[in-house]
Amino acid sequence: MKRKILLGCLLPLLIVGGLAWYGTRMFLRADPKPERFATADIGDVEIKVTETGVIEPVRKVEVKSKVAGRIARLLVTEGSRVQAGQLLAEIDPTEINSQVEQIRAQWQAARARLEQARRSVDYQIEQTRSAIEQGRESVAAAEARLRVAQEQNRAQPGLSQSELQQAEAALRAAEQARDLLNEATHPQAMVQARSDLADAQESAEAARRNLERQKRLLERGFASEQAVDQARAQVAATAARLEQALSRLALIDQQHRLELSNAESRITEARAALERARANQSQVAIRAEEVRSARAALQQAKAQLRAAESGRRQDAMRRDEVAAAAANVAQIENQLREFEVRQRDTTLVSPMSGVVTKRYIEQGELVTSGVSTFSTGTPVLQVADLSRMLVKMSVNEVDVQRIRMGLPVEILIDGARGTMYAGRVRKVAPASMGAGDPAQAAQQAAGAGGVVRFAVEIEIERPDARVKPGMTAKCTIVIARRKNVLRLPTDSVERVGDKRRVQLAVATRSDGKTTTTYSPRDVTVGLEGDSFTEIISGLKKGDRVKPGVFTGPKRRGIEMNFGGGDERRREEQQQQ
Repeated sequence: MKRKILLGCLLPLLIVGGLAWYGTRMFLRADPKPERFATADIGDVEIKVTETGVIEPVRKVEVKSKVAGRIARLLVTEGSRVQAGQLLAEIDPTEINSQVEQIRAQWQAARARLEQARRSVDYQIEQTRSAIEQGRESVAAAEARLRVAQEQNRAQPGLSQSELQQAEAALRAAEQARDLLNEATHPQAMVQARSDLADAQESAEAARRNLERQKRLLERGFASEQAVDQARAQVAATAARLEQALSRLALIDQQHRLELSNAESRITEARAALERARANQSQVAIRAEEVRSARAALQQAKAQLRAAESGRRQDAMRRDEVAAAAANVAQIENQLREFEVRQRDTTLVSPMSGVVTKRYIEQGELVTSGVSTFSTGTPVLQVADLSRMLVKMSVNEVDVQRIRMGLPVEILIDGARGTMYAGRVRKVAPASMGAGDPAQAAQQAAGAGGVVRFAVEIEIERPDARVKPGMTAKCTIVIARRKNVLRLPTDSVERVGDKRRVQLAVATRSDGKTTTTYSPRDVTVGLEGDSFTEIISGLKKGDRVKPGVFTGPKRRGIEMNFGGGDERRREEQQQQ
């Protein structure tokens, strides 16, 4: 037992000693390390930001029910492909159907009351309008009657006096005309007619005696037949004149009696007109009474018009009743529409085309409303559009300053090895993660080593079926890139003020030995990448410069001889 313990203690010592002896021997036999250089070559210069994120769909929706109830049917499961508007599930609609029918009956009753109120207001308005028009017409007629009565009242005294005077004057004129007929006009005419008759009689007698004389003379032969004929004509003419005078006398006598009768009639009429004029003196009082009556009628008509116009208040009240009934109908309509929407909401349809990625409940379970004030609702399904995917990641505050919308991104996914996907920067958060919540921001900063981080989204171009939500993706955002340009390692280029300078290696051979010296040279640089810097002028391809000084932690290790002088591996170890 003691021998085993002793061997167990000595064996590690022997191994360590042997390794130390072998390492010392190899170190003494090793060639001196060759000089290291950085060589200007042709290649790409890039500035990149690399981070790891999680793949998610660009669009995903949690389907919730707007109404609470029991799931009556659940028609899809995880992995089912659905189209926008496709039926996914149904909530038992029994209770909501009953509520819809009840509110619809209330709505119909409210509409009937509204129609009745409208008919009432139409009837009331028509009655008021008719009463107002009738009142206005009555007022206008009463005002007209009052004006006429007032005019007649003002004119009646003068009219009555004038009528009386005219009647008296007419009576006097009629009596005077009768007297004139009796005393002057008719006597003179009769005298003249009798005088004319006497003349006609004398002429007729003279003509007859002249005819007798001419006849005797003709018999004796002392006169001619012509003289006899002339005498006969004279007799005829005087006879006609006598007849005319007799007729005129008779006519004048008849006319005298007629005119006398007319004069008496005019006197009678004038006396009657005088009596009427005297009687019309009472019209003055009658006209005054008519004015008072017309004023009273006007006041009554105005009172009726005011009563009719007061009916407009009834119109307003009826209109208010219509407005109240219409508001009640609108309120119940809104309730009906709300319950009809809730009735339609008992069927859950897909809001988008995609794939069901999650199924949270089973058929028969109860769900709460997604629009309730007290809860956010029970999710039923999750639908995602897997044709568009993105990577969500966080970038530190130093690198995020260089990221812009639309920058190209190279994406590697562990679940799709060997394939590099292209993408674009889709969104850069304007504020840090947890901004506005100091406690959350402090917690995130502590979890990230004190570095503030910003959310960045990368959209994957042309994702295939291997890209699934939840996978990890390594994203390299290409900030800038120059292809096929002359370049040097960035740590080989020194910054001297505003200039860039390199230490150009110059090899000289003397006594069979090669000696390297360095001379400073200013160069013009372009894009300064993370690993390489673009050289625009000052160097050419193949030029060697002094490499930069390694400022990181020193590495210690054992240099091993791989046999056969493997220079490549030795150089790799020297570079490390």
